[in-house]
Amino acid sequence: MKLSLLLALTLSAGVCAAQSTSKIKAPLAPEPTLREKAIQEAQSESKNQVSASDAQVSGMLTLKDPRPEVVTRPWSYFAAFTGQTFQAEGNVTKEGAGTFNLANNSQTFMPGIELGVLSHPLQTKALLWKFGLRAKAGFSSQETDVQLQSGYDIDDARLNTMIFSGGPLLTLSWEQLQWLSLTVSPQFGSVNYTQSSSNDFAAFSKQAGFESWGYGLDFAFSKKWSVFTEWSQKNLKGSNEIALQRDNFELGTKVTW
Repeated sequence: MKLSLLLALTLSAGVCAAQSTSKIKAPLAPEPTLREKAIQEAQSESKNQVSASDAQVSGMLTLKDPRPEVVTRPWSYFAAFTGQTFQAEGNVTKEGAGTFNLANNSQTFMPGIELGVLSHPLQTKALLWKFGLRAKAGFSSQETDVQLQSGYDIDDARLNTMIFSGGPLLTLSWEQLQWLSLTVSPQFGSVNYTQSSSNDFAAFSKQAGFESWGYGLDFAFSKKWSVFTEWSQKNLKGSNEIALQRDNFELGTKVTW
């Protein structure tokens, strides 16, 4: 009787220990199906793939496509913004109003714009040459005091000046200093002085042609952006009234593409 009771207790303890062990052990995760494996591989490949059109940041406010830029045309375009001080000159006589001395007006600031094309560099030993064409335009407007021959003062007159020119362009640089270029440009153009007023006696418009030679220095900060300075001498043609300041000094910035 005692032996039977001892065997029963031993078997009960073994069954309880086996049940507790099976509860603690975590069940194994099921194997992924072929469809799930294919989806995981496709997702990993899409994360690692780099598109050729993805932009890369090469500097502050500068985006560059990873593909090399290929320029097939034999020239480049450029646009520039310029500024110079300007002094109107000359004497305009109008019947019934008298003579207007344009030099009595103060100096003013004349902004301008340039547009042109430039060839790719041609090399002669250590020198690089570029040839092109450009067109320039400048405009200024200023209030002017007008007194008629009768002594009557007009206070609403404005003197507007428009200068337009165009011509060939030559740049020269040294192979070791390509960021610095010398520019030479003969120009042919016209200047127009227009004085506007509500009084017809104070209004006039005079125009004359001119020719000039310009010499400048161009400082390139990158392939597409540069600043420049230019000095030019203008010779007015075909006018006995209006005149044009002979020496002009300009500053500007240029974008090339």
